[in-house]
Amino acid sequence: MRPKVALVLGGGGSRGIAHLGVLDVLMQAEIPVDMIVGTSMGAIVGALYAAGYAPREIAKRLSSMRGMNLLSMNLFSAKARQQRVADQLAPVFAGKTFADLELPLAVTAVDMISGNEVVLADGPLIPALLASSAVPGVFPPVEIEGMQLADGGVIDSVATHVAYQYQADVIIAVDVYPPLEQDNPWVDPITAVIGLNVPFLSSTGLRPPGVVSSLWRSVRVITWHLHEKRLQEHPPHILIRPPIGDTSSLDFSDLEGPFEAGFREGERILPMIQAMLRTPQGE
Repeated sequence: MRPKVALVLGGGGSRGIAHLGVLDVLMQAEIPVDMIVGTSMGAIVGALYAAGYAPREIAKRLSSMRGMNLLSMNLFSAKARQQRVADQLAPVFAGKTFADLELPLAVTAVDMISGNEVVLADGPLIPALLASSAVPGVFPPVEIEGMQLADGGVIDSVATHVAYQYQADVIIAVDVYPPLEQDNPWVDPITAVIGLNVPFLSSTGLRPPGVVSSLWRSVRVITWHLHEKRLQEHPPHILIRPPIGDTSSLDFSDLEGPFEAGFREGERILPMIQAMLRTPQGE
């Protein structure tokens, strides 16, 4: 009996296009996937894959976002931005629930009132996907069962602990969260998140950092350490980190770059996955 394989797809906005490259390698190699855990963009990509769409077909669907910057679509209306995402999801998921998917899927979010992590695995798909990808400050929280749910990456962008809860034998995680050491430490949040360079907010060289840059760096340090600690507490059997570079999370101007980065890294890691699946129970 082969091991039960869980695929964990992390959050990272447009960087999550790299998930499709990894999935393309796994599909071509006929690596079995028994369930998917997704956060933010990982939830959206995971849902499309669980619905039966091939990775390159998903990339074609997402190509309508090419050249788009989610924050610049409507700078003053978070609801309008979220509705744009809902419109993108509707042709596939309108009226559908988790039970309609071909593969089991669980997506993560955070209740911004209680601070609790929430795992969504049943009910309507579109509200759950919007909740899991509701980046604070970019999209409004989504109300589900009285909770105000936002992006699961607020606490954990790679939810390997959920795969443990589902008793997966082999956990393959794809982490597209931007590494801390690749940052300009004193970059402003607008540049970091959406790729719009605002020089008067940033500090470079030996100049003292500004208030905004310092606060943003503090958030990045906190979230990075939490991210790494969570992975140490619930380590995946295979961790794939595509070398995406400094692509901003909400900048969809380049889709091929992240896809190819995911594909190349997936090819590099594939022999390790195949060897693990040949070992009884992934041990």
